[in-house]
Amino acid sequence: MKSTEKMTAQARKSLPKEDIPLSFGGADLLSRPVEEITRLAKRLNENKMALAAVGSEIKVMVLSSFLTDYLVEMLPLMFARRRLAATITTGQYGALVPVLLDKEGTLFADIPDFLILLPSHRDLVHLPTPGCDAKAATEAVEKEMALWTDLWTHLPCPAVQLSFDPPLLRPQGDQDGLAPGGFVRHVRRVNMELADRAPSQITLVDCEHLVQRLGQEKWYDPRLYHMCKQPFSFEALPELADSLAAAVAGHGGHGRKVLVLDLDNTLWGGVVGDVGLEGLELGPETPEGEAFIAFQEYVAALNRRGVVLAVCSKNTEKMARLPFQEHSGMVIGESDISCFIANFEDKASNLLTIAKELNVGLDALVLADDSPVERAWVREQLPEVLVLDLPEEPADFPRTIDEAKAFPVGRLTAEDLGRATSYQVRAQTRSAMSLAGDMEAFLAGLEPAAIIEPVGPGSLDRIVQLIAKTNQFKLNPTVFSADEISKQAKHIIALRLRDKLQDYGIVSVVVLKPGEEELIIKNWVMSCRVFSRRLEYVMRHLISERARELGAQCLQLVYRESDRNSLLVDLLPKLGFTSGEGSGDEAIWVSAADSPDGMLAHHMTIVRS
Repeated sequence: MKSTEKMTAQARKSLPKEDIPLSFGGADLLSRPVEEITRLAKRLNENKMALAAVGSEIKVMVLSSFLTDYLVEMLPLMFARRRLAATITTGQYGALVPVLLDKEGTLFADIPDFLILLPSHRDLVHLPTPGCDAKAATEAVEKEMALWTDLWTHLPCPAVQLSFDPPLLRPQGDQDGLAPGGFVRHVRRVNMELADRAPSQITLVDCEHLVQRLGQEKWYDPRLYHMCKQPFSFEALPELADSLAAAVAGHGGHGRKVLVLDLDNTLWGGVVGDVGLEGLELGPETPEGEAFIAFQEYVAALNRRGVVLAVCSKNTEKMARLPFQEHSGMVIGESDISCFIANFEDKASNLLTIAKELNVGLDALVLADDSPVERAWVREQLPEVLVLDLPEEPADFPRTIDEAKAFPVGRLTAEDLGRATSYQVRAQTRSAMSLAGDMEAFLAGLEPAAIIEPVGPGSLDRIVQLIAKTNQFKLNPTVFSADEISKQAKHIIALRLRDKLQDYGIVSVVVLKPGEEELIIKNWVMSCRVFSRRLEYVMRHLISERARELGAQCLQLVYRESDRNSLLVDLLPKLGFTSGEGSGDEAIWVSAADSPDGMLAHHMTIVRS
């Protein structure tokens, strides 16, 4: 991995600040008037140099049953907030279904990286009859689902789909949402079935939640719909565009991973060094203390679903840890924190240290800090870090993080749920490794096992997710749909790592393709959570084993260097590969089929499922 200092320097000079505001409007962008957001979106769209410098390029096609011109104008800005340089195209107006079915059309002629599918409740055609029984209502839902499950089979790439919006009007009153024949209830049931049956390449965005968040008055504009067939108001555009961009980013592995927390007046009220444990606002005794408890409960819920927690506090370490150790009101424990830094260095420097310790990029970090001065400093020094503007009222802290959509998730895998624990164990392991006198004995003492997982229903989602979301140990940008993985299952090696500390889940995948005399490595990924565990040497051994079985004489791969995967430049030669044909950032690397002599011992037992 390139040093974070070098990454920061590159980021500072990449964007012309006089043309495009820092971080494309900042974390508070959506709180600004829609006219201001629209102007910023237009400026970005006109500034091709700034857009190209945003980050990774991504091609997105929007298919809808209504007008999307104004939404499409705003989408590049929302992608840019997530460091994605998005090129947006649209299908024919109102032709969502025909475009998906036309194999000779524009979609299949130039397949994008992602589709955005935007249906409306007006597209539901199998409506239950008012007053019908539950069986008839269920049959209507099944007919709707038959259409969508068939459409999904025609998808040429991953897609983000907006769930159906709830109707504004309720001619049946409350029964519209409660009785079997109600239209509102029908919409809700279809959305639930979509969520239950969506394949892994589909990520759904909860439209009903968006309507609740904004309020019906801000979401709907019936007059606008009659004028130009846009079913939502102009005020709803920023929230909708941001939610769609967040979902695409999450599906593609560009969501953030780490929530970095200040302590004083952030996790608790008061400055512990001044007021001591007894003076802290933390507990049900006061409204403020109860609000800080609620915030910690929200943060703990994020941690349980895989968000990694870190602490960055201007305190002595002893004083910063004291509430974790002795205050009865604390919800978050020391063991929940994967990286704990408390000193009086500037926070930008400490965030660099946190990124290094956790082996993540700065763009994986989200900072929650009550101090406007600290927030401004970090924004200036480290524009890659998402800095949240916490309000004065602690009761609003959870909503501020929630509305930032910094940690989007399409579907939770077992590995997601165990990610935070993995980082905590990794921190403990790194600490122990630094103290170990005999590294070989230490690694062997962990009793590690590399388990070869078959491709099947229990592993498919994770394999697709790992290939899509990995950035550092990844040969090239090639990703695969669930269907593509299933079809080439016999040429895929997926490894689960387990030791006496933890089961880390599936953490490395290689996709192979037999050639005439060579075995082609189409892509190879490994989670940064298991760097330094030497799992790459296990995989190299298994690749050689597979090559011998197929009679291949050599191995071949395409390595495309990015600002995230440069560690492979030094690692590939250690795995026996030499750079051959190619130029610039993309080159073909080759190796003899057998593993090279002198590879480090991995000390792992290989378990074949």
